[in-house]
Amino acid sequence: MRMLLASILLICMILPVRAVTPVDWEDLKDPAATTFDDPFAALSMIELRSLATVLRLRKRLGESGVADEARSRIVLRLADEEARLAASGVDTDALLAQREAIARKRAQAALAGNPALSGKEIAITGYVIPVLEEDGIARTGYLVPEYGMCSHVPAPDPNQMIRYRLKNEWQADRIYQKVRLTGRLGLRVSRQTINLLDGQVEMISAFELETQEVQSLEENGPDVEARSFRSFVPPRSGAARSVTAN
Repeated sequence: MRMLLASILLICMILPVRAVTPVDWEDLKDPAATTFDDPFAALSMIELRSLATVLRLRKRLGESGVADEARSRIVLRLADEEARLAASGVDTDALLAQREAIARKRAQAALAGNPALSGKEIAITGYVIPVLEEDGIARTGYLVPEYGMCSHVPAPDPNQMIRYRLKNEWQADRIYQKVRLTGRLGLRVSRQTINLLDGQVEMISAFELETQEVQSLEENGPDVEARSFRSFVPPRSGAARSVTAN
């Protein structure tokens, strides 16, 4: 009996312990990619709209063929918008000069995944968008942080979407079913065009998850989403491609 207990204890000590890290969606973002100074972040929605109007009006004035009467109206509207921004302490010219550079930094930050999570076993909760293959089985799909994303709600940033691959025979009952996925996370950018509710959607994800375990977290949603995801068409042949993230 003692020998048996000793053998069991030895086996337990030899077997690797599978450490799973609970992860929130904010944890997926690369902290280093969001450290740049974004002067647009401090602006109110009204100021952002006014800045966009200034940009549009300036472009309009630069076009040929604008009638004199229309040009006069544009000049007056432009002066009014610029004065309003100046009164709020907004340096219009300085901000517009940085517009393209900040846009590039924002795009890079949206694509950058947290390298500290690469190769780790994680557990994360979200809503599944299964992708049917030609044989009618959904072995892959996408996990998103909010209900309805990519259809009724815009798609999240790539580092807020996970492309998952199932290692078991679990199949979703419906699109946007709430689940908790557990598996090994990898940093790999993928792009795939799928048909989803309102038409074709390009899915861009910064992560791939080799899913070992799926826990369904049932909750009620709108009737239109509760129907089987099998009514949706699988992706077009050759529409998917993936590249290794830098």
